[in-house]
Amino acid sequence: MSEPGGATEENIHVLLVEDNPADAQLIRLMLEESMADTFIFSNAETLAQTFDRIADTAYDIVLLDLTLPDTHGLETFVSISSRIPDTPIIVLSGLDDENLAIRAVNLGAQDYLVKGQLDHSLLFRAVRYGIERKHVEQKLRQSDAFYQSLVENLPQNILRKDVNGRFTFANQRFCSELGVPPEDIIGKTDFDFFEPAMAAKYQEDDRQVMRTGQIYDAVEEHATAGSESNYVQVVKTPIYDDTGQIIGTQIIFWDVTEKKRAEEHLRLAHNELAQSREDLLKAVDDLKRSNLELKETQLQMMEMEKMQTIGQLAAGVAHEVKNPLAILRMGVEYLQNGPGGKEGPQGEILSDMSDAIQRADSIIMGMLDFSAHRQIDMKPLNLNHLLEESLRLVQHQFNGAGYQIERALDPDLPPGLGDLNKLKQVFVNLFTNAAHAMPDGGTLKISTFPADEKNRLAEAIHEAGSRDMVFHQAGDRDLVVEITDTGTGIPEDKLKRVFDPFFTTKSAGHGTGLGLSVTRKIVELHHGRLEIENRPVKGVLVRVTLLSERKQYE
Repeated sequence: MSEPGGATEENIHVLLVEDNPADAQLIRLMLEESMADTFIFSNAETLAQTFDRIADTAYDIVLLDLTLPDTHGLETFVSISSRIPDTPIIVLSGLDDENLAIRAVNLGAQDYLVKGQLDHSLLFRAVRYGIERKHVEQKLRQSDAFYQSLVENLPQNILRKDVNGRFTFANQRFCSELGVPPEDIIGKTDFDFFEPAMAAKYQEDDRQVMRTGQIYDAVEEHATAGSESNYVQVVKTPIYDDTGQIIGTQIIFWDVTEKKRAEEHLRLAHNELAQSREDLLKAVDDLKRSNLELKETQLQMMEMEKMQTIGQLAAGVAHEVKNPLAILRMGVEYLQNGPGGKEGPQGEILSDMSDAIQRADSIIMGMLDFSAHRQIDMKPLNLNHLLEESLRLVQHQFNGAGYQIERALDPDLPPGLGDLNKLKQVFVNLFTNAAHAMPDGGTLKISTFPADEKNRLAEAIHEAGSRDMVFHQAGDRDLVVEITDTGTGIPEDKLKRVFDPFFTTKSAGHGTGLGLSVTRKIVELHHGRLEIENRPVKGVLVRVTLLSERKQYE
């Protein structure tokens, strides 16, 4: 053989095992370009055809594609190499897979070439080196001492078993691991050296290789009897006789414990990093939530201070203005009782002044109600009866045409706890507001019911602007009153301000803007809760939550 363009030494018989005609033609052209007429080319497209070719002809080298119509993968190589162990085989593959290449070489391939990276010079060198390398191997096999030295010094454990699982060969490394000489291993089985469960697994893997003819390649636990277990990379291949029959298995394994542990440490580190990231994200979320709660609490405190300041200011203004108003009222009454005080222009002026003083006095009284720190006389009461009494006081406002009053009062409602007169003031004010919201008629509905387990509070309720920060404690049993109307509702931009002092949606002269502020304060003094919201269709829903007699506050 010679370099491309060199002198011809002898013909080289090349068998190309390739089922793709285009690839086969390309490889033949590369060989022709490199080796001119110094080679004899044959082609086989299936494993069966390959067996026929190698049975009839001795080839100097085989160029093998691992994927054929009747076989694929490294078992293709094993099947052929077991029949022509003295013939060099070069694997030609379309896969640029380093792991596959290493495994092929470990199984005895002379080289592993990627088709897409192939040219005539590379192919020529691979063929030449493959043949020369095989010649060297043959010479080495002819020297028993040299071959034995080579096998014994390989870093892998190498052994062979027959079809019954008996050891037929073991290199020195494997003997050292077991701690016994070779003569005490040959003829024995895995059960003589390993734990029963492990030995049974090893033999089942051997039988699987012999049944299928496929290579077994895995990382698994391994330990001799009484020793600490480790991890090994195991490759098991079938052994064929001259007729192609499987007569045993060849096993090569080597320790990969450090690699396995490194991978495990890496996995644990990755998991810990992922957990740390989750914990960090949770901590950030908790911090954001705490920050939001802190801001809300600060707003509540600011609102409380504002309301207390307004209350103090209202009380001061009311006390300062009340006495001058009383003097003005007495003066107007004196003039009205004098000559011409009730007739003519003077009588009209005095009447208007009296009305104005009365409105001012109503505002002053509302301011005093809003700012006063009253004691609540908490006693058991019948909430349904209280609502009926309150409704009778404003019944005249619902006597016009088009008004309807609906009741849904729970007859088994537990007794409530509160100040009868103060709560009556609350409901009279709420009924009056509902009437004012329906000037052309509508429906007023009053409902009562106990808060059941589903509606019982799971956490304490706080309200911005209240003097008592906590109205209801978690687990309280509450009584609920809902009042709905079919009126005009409250504009959404004003809904949040209905409890602000002096804020009103009524026209000038028709409201002080203190009614709902005073009403809510009375409910708060009962440790209750007052909510107002627009109904989805029409009108307003007012919900008053009060304590039942079963919950006593100190």
